[in-house]
Amino acid sequence: GEYTPTEVRDAAYLIDWVANQPWSDGSVGAYGTSYSGTTAELLCATGHAAVKAVVPGWSDFDIYESPGRPYGMLASSFVAEWSKVVSWLDHNQTEVLQRSVRRVMGTTADEAIAEHQANPDVFEKASQSRYKDARFGDFTQAECAPIHWQEEISASGVPMLVLASWLDAGTAEGALLRLQNFANPQKVVLMPTSHGGKAHASPYLVSDEPLDPVPSIAEQLQLQLDFFDHYLKGKDSGVEDWPTIRYYNLGAEKFLTADRWPPAGQSRLRYFLEAEGRLSASPPTAPDGSDSYEVDFSVTTGSNNRWSTQMGLPLLHLDDRSAADSLMLTYTTEPLPEDLQITGTPAITLQLSTTHPEGAVFVYLEDVAPDGRSRYITEGGLLLEHRKLSTNPLSDQAPYHSFREADAAPMPVNEMEAITFKLWPTSVLIKAGHSLRIAIAGADQGTFDRVPAEGNPVYTIYRGEGQPSWLELPVID
Repeated sequence: GEYTPTEVRDAAYLIDWVANQPWSDGSVGAYGTSYSGTTAELLCATGHAAVKAVVPGWSDFDIYESPGRPYGMLASSFVAEWSKVVSWLDHNQTEVLQRSVRRVMGTTADEAIAEHQANPDVFEKASQSRYKDARFGDFTQAECAPIHWQEEISASGVPMLVLASWLDAGTAEGALLRLQNFANPQKVVLMPTSHGGKAHASPYLVSDEPLDPVPSIAEQLQLQLDFFDHYLKGKDSGVEDWPTIRYYNLGAEKFLTADRWPPAGQSRLRYFLEAEGRLSASPPTAPDGSDSYEVDFSVTTGSNNRWSTQMGLPLLHLDDRSAADSLMLTYTTEPLPEDLQITGTPAITLQLSTTHPEGAVFVYLEDVAPDGRSRYITEGGLLLEHRKLSTNPLSDQAPYHSFREADAAPMPVNEMEAITFKLWPTSVLIKAGHSLRIAIAGADQGTFDRVPAEGNPVYTIYRGEGQPSWLELPVID
């Protein structure tokens, strides 16, 4: 199974083998992208003394929240494709994979294939495992991720170079949570790329065709070589002088640096939902107010979004969301009088009622240019049954939901409740003259399953003085 304790134990044998080869000096480094990046990190959980440095690239930190069940919802488009790949490998059908995957031959292959005949279908199992504490084979989903191994990985003291992207599923959040909570020496680079760093993903530069990534692939590889030269060969490659975190600032289209996260000077700024689709920095003064929205299940972020990129696709068409906005409930500020720097994890609080006990809410943060063009910045969401707030074991400041079965409950019909959740972290410069927008939906067709399976919920969002709804942004003064 993926990232299971069994897989971690197996890793110790691999390290032994490498460290004891005649061509080895006994020091082991590991790197990888996506699944193999997580595998590289999990080597640290073995506590093996030979492991000296690892580079987890665009890797999973909490597989339930990203990429398996973001917001508590099955990311069916991604999980279905991943399930196919796992099945092909289980059955030695490597011809449908990349040329670098070699078919295993002979009696050993037959025995291995037979051994995996009883493997469960990943998509079927993921569909059934709705909660973070649900069992996925022999283990719960909570046990199958680096976050589960915090104590062991921290105790290893193995230095890490962590590569991730603001726009690649939740990989940036994983990198930041690891930096804040794991004791390992870490250098973090947050890029504006697709999964694996293959293509540029900034919605300010990319439209309907992929562009070369920043940093370039050659520069990404050089970072890794310099890191390994330092920790495996003892060379002075300048790693000690690297900033703790180097992160790309969308809109400004350049990298910034910080020695801690959140960066110095961060504060929280609220924008309140108002009448006529306005978003205001001033709290509402009207005693009552609400807007109703019948969920439009045709709303979509398209087929090249932050979730589909996990299967290698570039991010496209995020530079003009006007058509999608027309199908959602939107709130927009007046043009900003000065630049606004957003860096960190936004959050949303909606006073909401619904006509159905089941449902989901998606919120998109957008930059609206003076010509009316709206660009995707980041998003958040929540399956409403997971609305209960819990204490985050990692002490992150963002709203936290346990996604455990005991904390889940249907929404009471036509009763207002406060729904609070995070959006994925970002860093973006909103320029003077531009406006901020939030677009609220109840579906993302083609990425997530329809909730509810039948029926058309109507959401009412309250925004009066006594029941305000607001967007909270992390800003840098």
